[in-house]
Amino acid sequence: MKKSASLDSAETKPAVVLEDAVIEGDINLPGGLCLFGKILGNIIAGGRVEVKSGAVVTGNISCRELDIEGTVEGTVKTLFLAIGENAVLRGDVETGRLLVRAEKYEIKRLRLVRK
Repeated sequence: MKKSASLDSAETKPAVVLEDAVIEGDINLPGGLCLFGKILGNIIAGGRVEVKSGAVVTGNISCRELDIEGTVEGTVKTLFLAIGENAVLRGDVETGRLLVRAEKYEIKRLRLVRK
């Protein structure tokens, strides 16, 4: 019996944006994203989004999980947010769970929600 892969299954591999890439525009993904480069636009992802050290997002992010080690400037909506030690986050945040390892962050408005 053949096993079909669903685009929104847990087995979907994350998309990767390399460090020398700059994307101007919105991104909508069924799975996750591992970002080393720059995105100048909004991100909607059905899975985990990782903003690695040196990566930059200038726009809003909506995803299941968000791990920030780089820079995010915009509104964040996620079920779980981890702000790394050297991360920069500027904007409004709506999350179910929050883990902060950073010494510097600027959250304009924080809303913790149960989902």
